[in-house]
Amino acid sequence: MKYIKKHMKRMGVLLCLAICLIGLLPSDVSAAAKNFNKKKTITISGAEDYVHTQKYTWIKYKAPNNGYITVTAQNKEEKLKDGASGDNTGQAYATGEWRLFDSKKKTPLSGGFVYNTAGNTSADYTMVYGVRKNTTYYLQVQAQGAVSVKCKFIKVSKSSADKKAKASLLAKGKLAKGILSAGDSTADWYKINVPKKQYLHFYYSGKANGQIQLTFSGAYLNTAKRYVVQGSEEEGYAYTIERVQPGNYYVKVERADSLSSGFYTLKWQ
Repeated sequence: MKYIKKHMKRMGVLLCLAICLIGLLPSDVSAAAKNFNKKKTITISGAEDYVHTQKYTWIKYKAPNNGYITVTAQNKEEKLKDGASGDNTGQAYATGEWRLFDSKKKTPLSGGFVYNTAGNTSADYTMVYGVRKNTTYYLQVQAQGAVSVKCKFIKVSKSSADKKAKASLLAKGKLAKGILSAGDSTADWYKINVPKKQYLHFYYSGKANGQIQLTFSGAYLNTAKRYVVQGSEEEGYAYTIERVQPGNYYVKVERADSLSSGFYTLKWQ
């Protein structure tokens, strides 16, 4: 009986030591609970960055509706041991890279974006991604030093069809808006009815990760392709087709490649 009590006491001591040692081991940053749905701005400390842990930080996001998210890197100041202000690498700015992934963290849905908050424009530290309602995404961040990552969602209602045979009729002067979500291969189709011989003036804009491709076609029109290039700020473009014959014309809007996504607008006059 004395032996059993002594053995149990020894096991208790060993268990306490094991728990203490586990507490001293570095945590798995890639498994940390970071979620844009719970907090719009996620902070990655200097101790959590890739340089110190050799692990990515994963940030979860589930889209509440169809739309797009704007992801922005911001400086994150930390107090150093000597009391000075700045991040733990001594930098006065945040640098690193992120990439959007699917819900299983296996398939990349965007190209890598290198951010630098010391850049001259927001394009140096901001990127846009199209997202689909009730779909879960993960942002993989390879931070180099402390950084705050902010996510802002904008809802966009779908106004187009995904097949040419059911293309949405786009009235003259009406502004159409659309989303090409990350990982989604479907296209948006619009039909334009031209009642008489005339010029066609198209105006389109967008925000994109990668490129958005617009293809213009019709019975009396040589197929032409135009693009919305990568950028977090909305940029406007114009395309004019010289006097076309009466009839139906089409505009197909799609991702230029499998790693592109974003938001666009389209109008004709």
